[in-house]
Amino acid sequence: MANEAEEIARNAWGVVLSYEEWRTLELSWLPSTSEMGDDGFKETLELFATEGERAKPDYMIIDATEFRHELGDGVMEWRDSEIIPRYNAAGVRKFAFLWPDDMPGTVESGSTPVPEGPAEFPTGWFTGRERAYQWLMED
Repeated sequence: MANEAEEIARNAWGVVLSYEEWRTLELSWLPSTSEMGDDGFKETLELFATEGERAKPDYMIIDATEFRHELGDGVMEWRDSEIIPRYNAAGVRKFAFLWPDDMPGTVESGSTPVPEGPAEFPTGWFTGRERAYQWLMED
């Protein structure tokens, strides 16, 4: 799947890729997130949500293997109230996060994808890109 991506949007902290054949959008965080504030995080998720509303993908992926920002207080609550409903409205069926190998709570370590917060879709946390793609494409 990685060879079929088309870049459709970007900012200083992330790149949004479309895998049209797989009805998938991906946000790849950049190493510049080490200098990003919470406003940059919000701006980037809003960009991703806007592209999701346009494309109406079945699947969304966030590649956080290069993510370096520590979120401030209230940011995840903001995400739950402002971003997740937009993913729901776009019709997302599954959502995957890619994390570095040392991340606990991944599918590879035995966790099961489930809906989180107000999400109407299951979210899986992965350390392996191929395993994430496999899960996304399973019915």
